Amino acid sequence: MSQKTVLITGCSSGFGKLSAKTFHKNGWNVIATMRSPQKETDLTQLENVLVTRLDVTDSESIEAAIAQGREKFGTIDVLVNNAGFGSHGCLEQFSQLFG
Repeated sequence: MSQKTVLITGCSSGFGKLSAKTFHKNGWNVIATMRSPQKETDLTQLENVLVTRLDVTDSESIEAAIAQGREKFGTIDVLVNNAGFGSHGCLEQFSQLFG
């Protein structure tokens, strides 16, 4: 059985970074994506981990990250879509905030 590859969004901190380290520890190839990969120092030291730029609001960066991952590892078997943002406020205000 060949080594599996996972693409994880939002790996600069928190659950994304922890997920990347956990998959790596369990023998997976990891495509660790984030908006500012040039700032990453921890994941870049790991073998079989590709750290690359991906902004979920930028379709060109998404396509580029997928292409880089497939070029390096051949295939992508799993997507962990961890990237996102949080917002706090009363439910009634959301249409004003996002509408």
